[in-house]
Amino acid sequence: MKLRQAIHFVQWIRVFLICLVVAHHAGQPYGPTGGEWPLRDPASAEWLRFFFGLNAAFFMGFFFLIAGYFTAGAYDRKGGATFVKDRLIRLGIPLAFFTFLVFGPIAYLTARPPEGFFAFYAFTYIGRWQIEMGHLWFIAQLLAYAMLYALWRMVLAARGQAVGRALPPPGNRAILAYAAALAVVGALVRTVYPQDAWVRILWLVPAEPAHLPQYVSLFVIGVVAGRGNWFTEISDAVGRRWFAIGVAAFVVAVAFFSMANRFPFLDPSVVWGVLEAFVCVGMILGITVFFRRYCDRPGRWLDRLDGNVYGVYLVHIFVVVGLQTAILGWPLPAAVKFLLVTAFGLAVSFLLSAALRQIPAVRHVV
Repeated sequence: MKLRQAIHFVQWIRVFLICLVVAHHAGQPYGPTGGEWPLRDPASAEWLRFFFGLNAAFFMGFFFLIAGYFTAGAYDRKGGATFVKDRLIRLGIPLAFFTFLVFGPIAYLTARPPEGFFAFYAFTYIGRWQIEMGHLWFIAQLLAYAMLYALWRMVLAARGQAVGRALPPPGNRAILAYAAALAVVGALVRTVYPQDAWVRILWLVPAEPAHLPQYVSLFVIGVVAGRGNWFTEISDAVGRRWFAIGVAAFVVAVAFFSMANRFPFLDPSVVWGVLEAFVCVGMILGITVFFRRYCDRPGRWLDRLDGNVYGVYLVHIFVVVGLQTAILGWPLPAAVKFLLVTAFGLAVSFLLSAALRQIPAVRHVV
């Protein structure tokens, strides 16, 4: 997940996004998440519902957009075979390691089956394909998208077709068309699959259908955007305008959910499916132009932090859950616990990633 070139503001965005990821998981025991988490804390803060909603509206989609942005360039530079090998190493090895050597034993300790570890692991975890990928669903999907992109490029090459010309960054009409399409699709999907409902694609890749249209489309847009240098070419005015639209959509969502009982004829999941699309687009564009204007600087701290973004993503869950367990009985407000786990979770995760990356074999992968 290294950047093809030093676009410093994009590196800072990656650091910002990984901080949101850690904060999102740090707050899980203390607020209404709608999803599953291994522990619950008696301390609770209702306002975290809106923090989770805002985060989930854009932060993982933004990661897919950034990944797609540098995918075409990596393929052009490395060639098909090396690109595939590189993605299998950098994405496939951590995915396999955690799936089979970390989450497998955890699944056994959680289930405590009578047949013993090796029988459970061989005949249930693997035999019945009850494998767990946890937070590495993102890595699994990213690997799948990268392989599909490589296949597409190979098909084009076999047919003697070019990839296509670079497109200029979109204007307001094109962005509105995308946001509206994403809103319609997101609302329709949520009539069948509410947010936080998960399925397995081809019995393997974990996916949340409510957000899948966003993730797939943003990865594809990222590929197109990378060829046209959209991150550096999109205008500040467009970014500011859409950030205002995104904020407005989120304010409407907060107001709606604060008095949803007055609108019993409206399905909250469908309403959020519509509004979330505009929040997503607005946050991504607004953050992009903000960081480009104010955070496009190199530095020693940037190199250290950005170099460990991938490592932090891999290890932070274990750090965060450990901290949440350690303070479970502390008589503190939920907000204080959330801030403590976020701050220490970030510090320990970055330090742990940096330490692990001192091992040559780990550094080659992570």
